[in-house]
Amino acid sequence: MSADNPGKKPKEQLVATLKKLLGSLELQVMEFMWQTGEATVQQVVKTINQRRPIAYTTVMTVMGHLVDKGLLARTMEGKRYRYQIARSRDEFLLDSSRSMIHTLVDDFGDLAIAQFLGEIDNVDAGRLEELRSRAQEVSNGSDVSK
Repeated sequence: MSADNPGKKPKEQLVATLKKLLGSLELQVMEFMWQTGEATVQQVVKTINQRRPIAYTTVMTVMGHLVDKGLLARTMEGKRYRYQIARSRDEFLLDSSRSMIHTLVDDFGDLAIAQFLGEIDNVDAGRLEELRSRAQEVSNGSDVSK
């Protein structure tokens, strides 16, 4: 699995998935941060302003929320914060999918597991082998960006 396309999804589908997990502005900020690795609020505002006008305080608030969600970390530099990536796109997607699966199983128990098994029956044999290998990698804690 490549770092720029986790889960081997087409780029459009990956963006749609991220839009379900993050707000529109959160996603714009995170896409910039995943590309750059670190930035100040001012740098993020400058980039977003190339597409649409946005207030510094709005971006600052959103970046604070992303810190609270564990996606960004920040360190004080003089009188301002410098933000860094705390979780890669792959880590975020892995954690989000794991959380959703746990919630489904907690809420629906055997019914959810039976539905998953029914879906697995529809998967091509070659793809199923790739998924088994991927599941083993994830359970062993290997690099999620493969």
